[in-house]
Amino acid sequence: MLEISPHQVTPALRSMFRLDMPTGIRAFAVLAGGNHGRILTDDPARPSWCFVHEADDGTLYRGGDYSADDLAEAVDLLKQDGIVALGFRDDADLSRFPLDPTAGATCLEFDRPLGGRALSPYIEALPEGYSIHRMDASLLERSPKREENINRYISLENFLEKGIAVCILHGNETVAEAYADMDILGFREIGISTQPAYRKQGFAAIACARLIQLCEETGSRAYWDCVRLNAGSAALARKLGFQNRRTYRLLAWFPPKE
Repeated sequence: MLEISPHQVTPALRSMFRLDMPTGIRAFAVLAGGNHGRILTDDPARPSWCFVHEADDGTLYRGGDYSADDLAEAVDLLKQDGIVALGFRDDADLSRFPLDPTAGATCLEFDRPLGGRALSPYIEALPEGYSIHRMDASLLERSPKREENINRYISLENFLEKGIAVCILHGNETVAEAYADMDILGFREIGISTQPAYRKQGFAAIACARLIQLCEETGSRAYWDCVRLNAGSAALARKLGFQNRRTYRLLAWFPPKE
């Protein structure tokens, strides 16, 4: 099992993954160097399988003709440093999964058609005294999510080159932030964070609406993912015009206890 960098990824490795696999957009983002992660394969020149581990959420993507032993070895290696999660739609995949997962969940995916439901009404609802901005280097540096962003995107400079983000400010105080990962085959994944004191006041919808506008100006459709139990996130996605709801399951293996 060898670890390679995104610069070593070949078309043969990339062809092992599909955009329609659960959260497959993140596997391609790691392969392209937009999102932080690790890439494992048996042979970079003539690969028969490849695993991609996305650092922020811990999902491990599988491609090619791998065995249960190959997958177990990868999970054992990667869970030394954090959570490893495997997403799937077909129970047949379970035959190659390691035994005894620590946790599991059912999740939802959505995407929004280009030029879908009008977003201007949400943006125009921004209260007086608040402002919305496309985030630049200075705003990313002062973000409450700065360390999380570095873990997800490798560096702030890398994100500025490939991604898009907006924030809502109240004076100098951050109210909410919305992020779009790098474009992958015409899609960008959306993420939203609202500071506790400002939740349930409509700021998430405002920030996401402006971010989606910016994504669509570049020709990118927006993609959304959430745990099914997060009813608020799913409701916000539908409110903003996301459609094509898909369900998948997730099993996770946690790091060994010290």
